[in-house]
Amino acid sequence: MSPGGHLVTTAVAAGVGLAATGSVPFAAGIVVGGFLIDVDHAVDYLIVERQRELTPAAFLRYYTEGRARRAVLALHSYELFLALAVLAWWLDSAWLAGYLAGGAMHLVLDIVFNGRFTPRNIFAFYSFGFRLAHGFDAETLFGSEPRIVPVGFWRSFFSGASPRAGGRPVPRG
Repeated sequence: MSPGGHLVTTAVAAGVGLAATGSVPFAAGIVVGGFLIDVDHAVDYLIVERQRELTPAAFLRYYTEGRARRAVLALHSYELFLALAVLAWWLDSAWLAGYLAGGAMHLVLDIVFNGRFTPRNIFAFYSFGFRLAHGFDAETLFGSEPRIVPVGFWRSFFSGASPRAGGRPVPRG
């Protein structure tokens, strides 16, 4: 799913979570899990990919055009969610419960919308162990088909890439 899609769905979910529970920590957790979970993309971009063009447009282009060579994405993993669920239960933490709710929503939306880019099982992709077993190799995990990327930062932020017509094709590499 596009970053803008995650932003909008997270804002709605946090509002609903706050209205339903009255808990600010729960709603804040939803925001962190639903949208800020994508900070692992920035970590990959800087540390794993060693990219140094530090503008939002360059960062977004790098991912929407499918140029990433590795997909570590430590926060996007069932294994971490399981550990955090145990911790949330143990601590009875509203914030961690909110994080898990927002993160679960994020992963479900990623599975639904990003599955079209993944030649393998999209459900397996969100296992850290699966990505590790494939050397975090983005081409192996996502394939190498050209993507259609909308022109302009905001259109790309809210629409994301697509394997279908509607923008300009951008070959990987």
